[in-house]
Amino acid sequence: MAPTLPTGIVTFLFTDIEGSTKMAQEYRDIWEALRDRHHAILRAALEAHNGYVFEIVGDAFCASFHRPVEALRAALKAQRDLHSEAWGATPLRVRMGIHTGVAEAEGPGYRGYLALSSVSRVMSAAHGGQVLLSQSAFDLVESDLPDDATLRDMGQHRLKDLLRSQHLYQLVVADLPSDFPPLKSLDIRPHNLPIQLTSFIGRESEILELSELLGRTRLITLTGVGGTGKTRLALQVAAEVLDEFADGAWLIELAPLSDPALVPQTIATALNVREQPGRAFLDVLKDHLSNKNLLLLLDNCEHLINECAHVADALLHAAPQLRILATSREALGIAGEATFPIQTLSLPDPSATSASAVSRCDAVRLFIDRAAALQPGFQVSDHNAPTVAQICTRLDGIPLAIELAAGRTRGMTLEQIASHLDDRFRLLTGGSRTALPRQRTLQATIDWSYNLLSENERTLLRRLSVFAGGWTLEAAQDVAATGALQGADVLELLPELVEKSLVVLDMSNGRYHMLETVREYALELVKAAGEEAEIRTRHLDYWLGLVRSSNLDTAQDEASVAFLARDHQNLLAAIKWCDVAESGAQKGMELMGATRLYWLLLGQFELSYQLSRHVLSLPGSQVRNLARQRALRTLGQMGTFSGHSAAVAGTLEESLSIAKELSNTQGMVETLHDMGNASSALGNDQAAIRYFEEAFRLAKELGNDLLTGILLNNWAECLRSLGDLESAEALYEQSLPFKRRANNPHATAISLLNLAQVALAQGRLPRAREWLLESLAVISESRFPIRPSGFALETCATFMAVAKDWRNAARLFGACEAERERAGEVRIRADEQLITALMAQAREALGESEYETAFSEGSGLSVADALSQAQAWLSAKN
Repeated sequence: MAPTLPTGIVTFLFTDIEGSTKMAQEYRDIWEALRDRHHAILRAALEAHNGYVFEIVGDAFCASFHRPVEALRAALKAQRDLHSEAWGATPLRVRMGIHTGVAEAEGPGYRGYLALSSVSRVMSAAHGGQVLLSQSAFDLVESDLPDDATLRDMGQHRLKDLLRSQHLYQLVVADLPSDFPPLKSLDIRPHNLPIQLTSFIGRESEILELSELLGRTRLITLTGVGGTGKTRLALQVAAEVLDEFADGAWLIELAPLSDPALVPQTIATALNVREQPGRAFLDVLKDHLSNKNLLLLLDNCEHLINECAHVADALLHAAPQLRILATSREALGIAGEATFPIQTLSLPDPSATSASAVSRCDAVRLFIDRAAALQPGFQVSDHNAPTVAQICTRLDGIPLAIELAAGRTRGMTLEQIASHLDDRFRLLTGGSRTALPRQRTLQATIDWSYNLLSENERTLLRRLSVFAGGWTLEAAQDVAATGALQGADVLELLPELVEKSLVVLDMSNGRYHMLETVREYALELVKAAGEEAEIRTRHLDYWLGLVRSSNLDTAQDEASVAFLARDHQNLLAAIKWCDVAESGAQKGMELMGATRLYWLLLGQFELSYQLSRHVLSLPGSQVRNLARQRALRTLGQMGTFSGHSAAVAGTLEESLSIAKELSNTQGMVETLHDMGNASSALGNDQAAIRYFEEAFRLAKELGNDLLTGILLNNWAECLRSLGDLESAEALYEQSLPFKRRANNPHATAISLLNLAQVALAQGRLPRAREWLLESLAVISESRFPIRPSGFALETCATFMAVAKDWRNAARLFGACEAERERAGEVRIRADEQLITALMAQAREALGESEYETAFSEGSGLSVADALSQAQAWLSAKN
């Protein structure tokens, strides 16, 4: 084996057993033994000539070489050993392809799509026992061939990537077969598949699935929103399956047509079928195709959908060996049709920041390929990878949009492109001058789909654009049904928009959404139609009605606020509209007051603090009513958690004053509790205890278990800050039955973690471990584990530090600091001094470099992963 993975200019050798799938089925009993022997022969030949096997897929080997002649010699040895092996009645014949190109080593494999794709295509053109070389490989080995070998010129061939022709050569030696059938290129069957000027990126699984589906289904319609690459995928699938159709594959371009009657004639012209006087073109076509084994690719059917459906149905009935692959924004809707929705390209993981991680997804690979074609040498680095990922993600992975954005790299920096995506319909222009007009700009592509809608469908699409992050059918009926468009119309039309690929239905949860690009397009239309104010106000009122009816702020069960999590973006959009809506201040205060528990459970402290401040500053917000009192309370509580305790003192006093004016005992208890927290955060524990005592007295009168348990817990925190650990522990334990009766895992976990902190402060590690493991078990059952998770991480880190497991302590400190920063939460005083001291001790024990490494590792972990690791460590210590 080569000592290092070749990189830069690399020669690749790909191999594959011909007919392996069929052989595996026919020779089930001996197939594994045959394949193992094949693997041994291949490995020995490759290693003997310094080959690096970087991937094996089934029976296909992918190897790289520093020197092209070594790849050729490895192929020659492998073919000789395979040929001389005593296979019996089941000889294995292996096809091989050699190509030299540019590729960069990355982990166990390579980054360099064009080189890898090219060698794969060269190999695919070969037959079992045949070795083919590309022109680039031939140029480098021609003068360095083994004495008994020659290279036969096989001429120019169009391979299945649909790019320009490639010159291929066959390795010939006297002791091996050298005569094979014609190469498996696009030249083997008649067709009119056009040469493509750019490489095809991604979609490997879709190509495989569609190729297999064509074997058992006679009509497949690829559906999807404009710009998703339906045509390009259909062409690639046609190229892949071409050799299965004796009479070829034929592209029928329907986009330029406006007259449905011309569909049969257009098909006939492509097939070179002449008109017969007195006979309809469709009848002539039916006769012509009746005995043909042929694939028709009907491209862009949506604007002629009825005629396309009629023609396809007639031809399929007349020609039993005919297959049709259609592309359309919606299905043809005839018997036997299989629809295949085309998704946008895969996007980078939101946490991915390195060039290697970002480049694994198809959307980024496409951007790189198209940008490099315009700017040779363009690469994604660790520095610009986040910007490229942002561009591809904000463009929803739509291939057309990504290609247009890549085109802008000729005159704009990546940062400039990203910053102008809010105006994407002006930015993304300037496509190929030879493309159809609707393919030259992003706006024109969506215009094409929009203009094919009925008037009511257009109205509904516009109105649905006010939803952010998706919606339910009920929400759509409530918000969009007004004027001439009624709820029953929405029920009928929404599935039509799904069928036309402008709205997406998630079958797993019954929710609908638009690609953000389509949504922004529709938002411009709802503004132009003068409907924005009415529809956004209806959207605001819908969410206000939901939170009113759910009584979220006093809910005892976390499940009662679960539905808001899926509509977080909708909630933010509704609150934002309060700025301009009639009675917006009142509605905004109601929303912020009613959703307090939601923000708490999600750990969104700073965000909810700022939102509350904003709605309480709107004109009309000064009315001293229940909405203002509850919004003030949200502001005060979230302000305390996010480090604004001094700023909210007056806020909480006003909230308490209004609650008293309204004789609202519940509001008084809650506000006194928040005033206690704020006082404690400011260092005035005695004042905090007085607030908690008064609130505790009122809470017992109300019989509210959850409030009572929370008050006892926070009272105990003051005692812990004052150093009275025994009294604090007693109150923490006293709080647990109340919280458990309230069936609130979030609050229960907090008390358990506080008990663990007390045990750690007293040096009782076994007891602290018990409390910690119990709290982690409770957190795992919670629907909203976010807030206690940060505290749990910190407590686990404290445990590791007290136990002098310094490296794990540093990792967990890194994880909990990252989570605290995300939530905008400040640490309570009872823990601040201890945690700071322990972090300093860990740094000293490990040394600066090792501490920073461990801390950085932890900060890159998700909360769930960090907790899972901590739980494993704690359990292992039992």
